[in-house]
Amino acid sequence: MSTRYLDALFNPNSICILGASERPQNLGGMVLRNLLASHYPGKLIVINSREYEQVHEIQCVAKVSKLDFIPDLAIVCTPPETVPGLIKQLAKEGVRTAIILTGGLSRTHSKSGRPLMYSVKEIARKFGIRILGPNTIGLMVPSRNINATYAHMNVLPGKIAFIGQSGTIASTVIDWAFARGVGFSHFLTLGDGIDIDPDDLIDYLAQDRNTKAILLHFETISNPGRFISSVRAASRGKIVIGVKSGRVPESQWEPVDLPDGIVNGDDIYDAVLRRAGVLRVQGLDEMFDALETLTRMKPIKQDHLVVLCNGFGPGVLAVDRLSSLGGELTELSEKSLTAFEDMLPAYWNHRNPIDLDYNAGPKRYEDALEILEKDFTVSNVLVMYAPSLTEDSLQIADSIIRKTRRSRLNVFTCWLGQSTIREAREAFFEAGIPTFSSPEKAIQAFMHQVNHNRSQKLLRETPSSYTDHTVDRSHARKIVAKAVQKGFKTLANEKARQIVSDYGIPVVKSWYCSDVEEVVRVFKSLGKPVNVTLLHDRGSYPFLEEKTGRGRYKATLKRLNDEQAIIASCSLLFSQYQEHFPESAFLGYAVHESHQHIGGLGFSLGITRDPVFGPIVVCGAAGASVNVMADRHLSLPPLNMVLARDLLRQTHMYKLLKEYSYQPEQDIRAVCETLITMSQMVIDIPEIKGLEILPLLFNRDGVVAVDMSVEIAAPVRLAIQPYPEELREWTTLRSGRKVELRPIRGEDEPAHVRFHSKLSPESIRFRFFHYRKSFSHDELAQMVQIDYDREMVFVAVVSDDSASKDETLGVVRTWTDADNLQAEFAVIIRDDMKGEGLGRLLMDKMVEYCRSRGTVEMIGSVLPENEPMLKLARKLGFTVEFNHEEEVMDLRLPLNKTSDEWQKAKLGIA
Repeated sequence: MSTRYLDALFNPNSICILGASERPQNLGGMVLRNLLASHYPGKLIVINSREYEQVHEIQCVAKVSKLDFIPDLAIVCTPPETVPGLIKQLAKEGVRTAIILTGGLSRTHSKSGRPLMYSVKEIARKFGIRILGPNTIGLMVPSRNINATYAHMNVLPGKIAFIGQSGTIASTVIDWAFARGVGFSHFLTLGDGIDIDPDDLIDYLAQDRNTKAILLHFETISNPGRFISSVRAASRGKIVIGVKSGRVPESQWEPVDLPDGIVNGDDIYDAVLRRAGVLRVQGLDEMFDALETLTRMKPIKQDHLVVLCNGFGPGVLAVDRLSSLGGELTELSEKSLTAFEDMLPAYWNHRNPIDLDYNAGPKRYEDALEILEKDFTVSNVLVMYAPSLTEDSLQIADSIIRKTRRSRLNVFTCWLGQSTIREAREAFFEAGIPTFSSPEKAIQAFMHQVNHNRSQKLLRETPSSYTDHTVDRSHARKIVAKAVQKGFKTLANEKARQIVSDYGIPVVKSWYCSDVEEVVRVFKSLGKPVNVTLLHDRGSYPFLEEKTGRGRYKATLKRLNDEQAIIASCSLLFSQYQEHFPESAFLGYAVHESHQHIGGLGFSLGITRDPVFGPIVVCGAAGASVNVMADRHLSLPPLNMVLARDLLRQTHMYKLLKEYSYQPEQDIRAVCETLITMSQMVIDIPEIKGLEILPLLFNRDGVVAVDMSVEIAAPVRLAIQPYPEELREWTTLRSGRKVELRPIRGEDEPAHVRFHSKLSPESIRFRFFHYRKSFSHDELAQMVQIDYDREMVFVAVVSDDSASKDETLGVVRTWTDADNLQAEFAVIIRDDMKGEGLGRLLMDKMVEYCRSRGTVEMIGSVLPENEPMLKLARKLGFTVEFNHEEEVMDLRLPLNKTSDEWQKAKLGIA
């Protein structure tokens, strides 16, 4: 969808309410009373077929056709069967947006037997009217004095946007937020969400300067690609916190089948939100705790914590919770420990958490914070207080407030108890210091800050350099293409092994035998213990052992070292196969040498496919422990080294690998490279529906894949756009030098640093409108880490063979809005490359790219004295006008015709 007409939804100059009356329980009447109570400044009119002259002193007409003006927003509160006809009338009259508060459209059917909701959806698409709902609580925008809801109270104004799913939950949030003094910039629920989606709203709110944080409550994600793209864009500048309901089949309206290899569907949402940069919480109370921490606490620079308390017991509770959530305590410096020894009794605990003793008063708390202030290993401090007969909680709170007012430390508090510490909590609240009622809540809130910080680093992290294995992609693609042509649903074991090998993943050499006699001959020729696997048609599907149960059926017998054992084992395998899979065709046996590996360390890696989210990379322990230990973690392709490490780090097997591997760093990298390679396989060969390597083992030489299976089906799109290899090309400069023009990669940060170091101050000023001596890691990471959807960057590079690295010569960048109407460009060329025609080559490539993806126009701003760029722009066909307000030259280049009037209005085209 898009942000089309959302201005009319959030900033309407006029509103009509359909179905309002003065009856106390009338839905439309409640909405009208709320609009009047919020002092809505625009025009109001009511439509009611009972032909009232006025409703609550607001003009009323009987029909849509009787309106004497076209409202920006219509609010529909009439019975379900009337809604489709009314929406059609409103759209024909030119109304651009409508909120349908009426419920039951999904359960009320038309004469054809179809739910009315779908009729409304078709009308909206046909006539272009935007719909919020049906079954929504409505919309509040306090800054515009809009309360177009049936809620029992208004919200406070603030900087937070709430996008909910359920009206009843939204009512609870309103009540709860008011009590905590939490205000909102926008507040609404989606209801059935037949038209306006969360991603439409996120795109709109991401551009709103009054919105600092976005809270999401949702049940499903219908368009994961656009959702991820919109949230990734928003989360770079705003806090995005999400809570999902319907996490288990029992709570879902319509439980969905899980993809093969996944036992918990909620793990998919974890992976999606993690990749999008959303801080996920498990409930509404936790959501607001996280919000309070993220908005009130200073941004953290370190992930560890100091706990300060007037007793050891509360500190222990805090540390227990910190450890369970994966947090860490700060190690105090020797200087700090010495200072505490001088201040505290001899029997103090001499470590973090710091016990200030039961009689700690305001001065002791202040002195403790003074010591921590001077210790630059300390960044975050939880100050706790348990009620005491000897001290006043409010006096201690006041001392903390005074001490932290100008402190560099991130201080948050936990005043335990209830009746005697209320005033202290209120003092912290008024001072803007986060305060919590229990150690568990305080630590949970701190870890929200830590996890949010980690997710933002993950979005901006520069991947370490990764060199592909020597791969034969064309051969692998031919294998799959031939199987698709023949109508196969799986690949034979030998073919599956071949495509894994084609991608450079080490595999155990196997011999394929049609009967037992041939198995014996292979064993004799090898003269070593062997493993024997029975192959059958059903066994060619990935993740089969998880469905059948490892104890009930074994496809492989290991370490067979004599002829009789092999014959007996083959007989056992065959009888078990006949018992469990009598309908599955027998395909023979696979034999390979028994593999010497680190005991107990076997990974299960794979690709599975979700009907909504598309391909998913899975990683965890091999065998029964997948289900017993729940050690299967997920990520969305494409992966790079940073994302692969993040996925691997979540598994139990990662800890075992670090502990027991002969060479942990080398093996960790090998697993990550295997995950990246599998991710690339599903990008190169989208017909791969499922792929499993079971197990991936380790020896002194590294990793080796023992067995694998591949399922194939029609291609589907990835939720996250991969690196666009097809946009790479070579070209020749005027001097005859060959350069490559390609999309930027995350690995280009070092080259970007060198590139900027070779720019003159004037070139930097022309590009950034002011001189920049250097750029931070975060700034550079944002330049090179893009999603290839809203943003595109082409770089001109040559290879420096002597240093084995790419050298950047020029860069062109565009940022495209959510509606794909405008792409704002910026281009910069290295000073020693001017006169080579490189700027023209880069701009031509970007113009063609934007035109091909349907962007309406390209725009840019140039300093008036930047004559070379203005000259190039005119040659490319840009119009050039001086902007008196900004004192820059505005450039515009039409690329495609507008397809709708709303596009012309948004672009200011007559």
